[in-house]
Amino acid sequence: MSTPAAERTERQYTSLLRVIGDEYGAGGREVLGVARAGLGALQREGKALLVELVDLWAESIQEGRGLFNKPDRLWGATSAEETLDLIGQTTVGPWQMTDWNIRDVYGVPYGVRKEWTRTELVEYVKARPVIQAKMISDYVQGAYAAWGRRSPHGIQHYFWLEAYLKGDIGQGAWDAPVLVLPDASGKVAVTPEAMRRTGFYAKQIILGHRGNPHGLLYWLWRLDDEDGMRGVIATWKAQRRWVWDAEAKAPRETPEPGGYAIAPDDVKFCDCHPEFRARLRGLIASS
Repeated sequence: MSTPAAERTERQYTSLLRVIGDEYGAGGREVLGVARAGLGALQREGKALLVELVDLWAESIQEGRGLFNKPDRLWGATSAEETLDLIGQTTVGPWQMTDWNIRDVYGVPYGVRKEWTRTELVEYVKARPVIQAKMISDYVQGAYAAWGRRSPHGIQHYFWLEAYLKGDIGQGAWDAPVLVLPDASGKVAVTPEAMRRTGFYAKQIILGHRGNPHGLLYWLWRLDDEDGMRGVIATWKAQRRWVWDAEAKAPRETPEPGGYAIAPDDVKFCDCHPEFRARLRGLIASS
């Protein structure tokens, strides 16, 4: 059964497929098609209604673009050594979902068994890319429902929200690397201070960064979705400050402004499309 959300997914698929062209290769087109199939199937059941195909596309570029044109690896496992994961997790597929998240939560509705070994889990989901798209759709839906659609915390949850609220990560310049990178000798020293100095993942998702200038706001612009762009700007401006309550071991909202409003000067990537930068700066300034 068709639904408005599923019809929107079809429209976005047609538009995104046209605008991405050959830039992301056959693998990029494959990821977009799989995302369409998984998200659309859920939306025809009345699920994942807060999620749009453009959200999944923006996340896939951030997390898995390096796998797009490696067909033998695209839907399989990536080790923590390869991803420089801060806590040593193995991830799967272009959305880089962690093996434990798949085993314990998101894979369960799709046939994943908790008693499986990592090898069994990876083999199962690698052979079923559409299930990976459904799992990430469920993940983003849950984050948006809990923290606000396309909000700072809703997007940061994808990476590691608890550590961010505790001040353990993401306290450096917002566009600094979100991972602790190797030093000149090739060693990776994941110290508490190095983790604190990392960049703000959520802001990089919406605005892009040096390694990926095409953030969510760029893709909304390519879809001619100015209402969507305005919605992100307004949501970030309205976001209140949350802190980690150590006694309750849970996040706690404060009445203070969050300080997340996007400034025109934050729009500093995507040199290849100056018209996008000018339009986004104009929207920010008028909000």
